[in-house]
Amino acid sequence: MSPAEARRAIRAVPDVRWEHFPHGADIGVRGYGDSPAEAFEHAALAMTAAITDPRDIAAEQVVDIECKAPDQELLLVD
Repeated sequence: MSPAEARRAIRAVPDVRWEHFPHGADIGVRGYGDSPAEAFEHAALAMTAAITDPRDIAAEQVVDIECKAPDQELLLVD
């Protein structure tokens, strides 16, 4: 995804597929999607939305990230 495509995706945010929920440590975030990658993407938007409106930010750079974990819950935390 190019930086311009990422900016359009973040600014769009019409299909909100994430939520915040109470959590003992701080705030919980949950992302939904048709694939793990899509759910992780929406969880990242939920984390962003905990501190600012995602429509008010713009991606300037795309960074590829690789993580490994024994299960998907730990992968999301990592």
